[in-house]
Amino acid sequence: MTLHTALVKIEEEKISSEKAKKFIASEKNGAESIFVGKVRNENNGKKVIAVTYDAHDQAVIKSFQLICTNALNKFDKNAKIFLEHAKGYASVGEVSILIGVGSGHRDEAFKICRYILEEVKHQSPIWKKEHYADGKEEWLPGHSLRPKKEVK
Repeated sequence: MTLHTALVKIEEEKISSEKAKKFIASEKNGAESIFVGKVRNENNGKKVIAVTYDAHDQAVIKSFQLICTNALNKFDKNAKIFLEHAKGYASVGEVSILIGVGSGHRDEAFKICRYILEEVKHQSPIWKKEHYADGKEEWLPGHSLRPKKEVK
C-alpha cells in the first residue's frame, strides 16, 4: 500500500473532514463516503462529559495500514482511503474517528467505511477512558488483540 492510496493518522489535533475530502477526491470516484464518529454524552446510563484516548502510535499506524490494505483488496483496489483517530482528551461532540473513502461505486464506498470502522475497534491498540459528570473516570475494557483460541 502506498500513501497515494491510503492515508492513515492518529492525531492529538482536532480532526477535520476537509483533509479527508481533499485526499479522497478524484474524477474516477462515483462515490465518496465519509464516516464521522463523535464522543457522545451517555454510555451505559452514565453521563459522559469527555473521553481520553491513548494509543501505541506505531502499532496503531501499522494496524491502520493493514486494515486499509485488506479493505482495498477485499472491496476495491482503486479506492482511496483516509483514516484518522483522535488521541488525547476529547469533549462530547468532538470527532473521535474519521474515515473517508473515494470509490468508483457507492456500495464499495459504504462497505469499506463499515469494514474499516469495525476492524479498527477490534484490531487497533487504542484505549478509551470516559470522564463522567459526577467526577469519576473509567478506562473501558477493550478487545483482546490476541488471536482467539478455538474451543473444542
